[in-house]
Amino acid sequence: MTPSSATPLPDPSAEDHGAPDEHDELAAADQVDGRVPMVEVIEHLLDNLDAASLPLEAPGVEEFRAKRDRLATQVRHHLLPRLKQVAAPVIVVVGGSTGAGKSTIVNSVVGQEVTEAGVLRPTTREPILVVHPLDAELMDTHPVIEVARVSPSEAVPRGMALLDAPDLDSVHAGNRGLADELVELADLWVFVTTGSRYGDAVPWTRLQAASERGVSLSVILNRVDPAALSTVRRDLFERLEAQGFGSVPFFVIPDVGPHEGALPENRIREFTQWLTVLGAKSQSRSIIARTVRGAWPALRQDVQEVALALEEQRRTNVALRNQLTSATTASADRVKKDLTSGAAATGAPTTAWLAGASSGGILAPLVAPPANLFESWRYRRANAARLESVRSLREIAVSATYTLIQEAGERAERALRTAAEESRAGRQVTEAVTAATCASGRSERLTMLFSEWDDVVAELCGTLTFTNDDAGLDAAGKVAMVEAAAVGLDGAARAVTRMLGERGAAVVARLSEDLGSWAHVAVAAEAEPFVAALDDLGVDDQAARSLRLRASELKGYL
Repeated sequence: MTPSSATPLPDPSAEDHGAPDEHDELAAADQVDGRVPMVEVIEHLLDNLDAASLPLEAPGVEEFRAKRDRLATQVRHHLLPRLKQVAAPVIVVVGGSTGAGKSTIVNSVVGQEVTEAGVLRPTTREPILVVHPLDAELMDTHPVIEVARVSPSEAVPRGMALLDAPDLDSVHAGNRGLADELVELADLWVFVTTGSRYGDAVPWTRLQAASERGVSLSVILNRVDPAALSTVRRDLFERLEAQGFGSVPFFVIPDVGPHEGALPENRIREFTQWLTVLGAKSQSRSIIARTVRGAWPALRQDVQEVALALEEQRRTNVALRNQLTSATTASADRVKKDLTSGAAATGAPTTAWLAGASSGGILAPLVAPPANLFESWRYRRANAARLESVRSLREIAVSATYTLIQEAGERAERALRTAAEESRAGRQVTEAVTAATCASGRSERLTMLFSEWDDVVAELCGTLTFTNDDAGLDAAGKVAMVEAAAVGLDGAARAVTRMLGERGAAVVARLSEDLGSWAHVAVAAEAEPFVAALDDLGVDDQAARSLRLRASELKGYL
């Protein structure tokens, strides 16, 4: 069988007649028409993939995170090292299902036991990279040595490194992940299966994915009962044809029965000779160049798909931000309207005023001047008690106002959480903001609001003078009356106008408007911790644009 066009391998029987080396073609492609050099493009792509945060939970985001991670692994551990050091040996990964005999095949090629083979599963727990001693130095900076133990052997052809990988379907998740990672590192993947395991779904899925990324492939059918060899070989070949792999190099190793150690030399000879031919400089460089070039279309498509996912993250981020900031609008508008309409003064403040300002009450002099000298004398005797009553009235009115704004803030928080619960990303944000955080922020805002409002009240009241009588009020009493009037207590507002004139009424109106506006801001600020939690997730508005630029640069090398 000859190599397929989808996963091309050089014909081992072909002679080298001095045609341009694939290595030379690859190097030359880096300097054409003043384009950005290939290595630089891939380095920029890796930077963008590493920065391609997909933090928002959204439908399908797990798939795109996996694709982003796989792309970064492919670029970091395969494409970039290959482009920087094309002289390194071809990485031949021997992989497949549990019990396929991968370790035995590697040991048989090398002629000694370099990797453990046995009946316990999984056998291969630590990947072994077998390389010719003269090529070992070239692997010193290759990422594969971070995950595999190097075992030098002169039995391995120069220009080739043989890697025994863990089982693709290992019972251990760590082994499965490592096996997938090693396939990403491969220049050539030798898929090993058996007469009883060749129908397993997992390896076929990996084969298809590897082919799409341009990895060169070959297949070994191992441990086949001689009596069933013809039937199994035909069935497997038909499966390969159906999957588009009908032209990949295909080797059959019949079952030799119970044995220990390496396979008989005549059983493995065809595969070993094929590897030797591929290890030749021209052939190995051809594999590397074709694998790198074959990876380009799938790489560009995957990059574009990740860019689309990043764009979706940006749109989700903007939509969620707008949703959060608008969720407080109704509560903020309502509290402003309530304060300017005097809603804060209903209930306890109005009751306190009516009790004190009724005929003969302690606050009656605030409503009307004394009718005679006796009444004037009686009012003056109660000045201290009246001043204390005004201060108490102010505390009741301000406390009611505080409660009104606080409740508006609580409604805004509930509205925020309800709105955010409509999406996974919104729930992700609300889970990061506790009720205690909201309550603490609300308390701080209200404390600051009333502190600053008190300062403005004192400043404006300093410009007021009594026009008729002061009803026994001092400067502090005057401030207390103005505050009670400003929060919407109608009787207090009339009393301020009587004692302080039109200027007093204007100050009350100004303070009432300020209080409503500031309360509106305070309630709208309930969205701040939620927006901050969204910002902390780190959605990059420019990430999609950067990856689209990389995809357009990759197109120049197709």
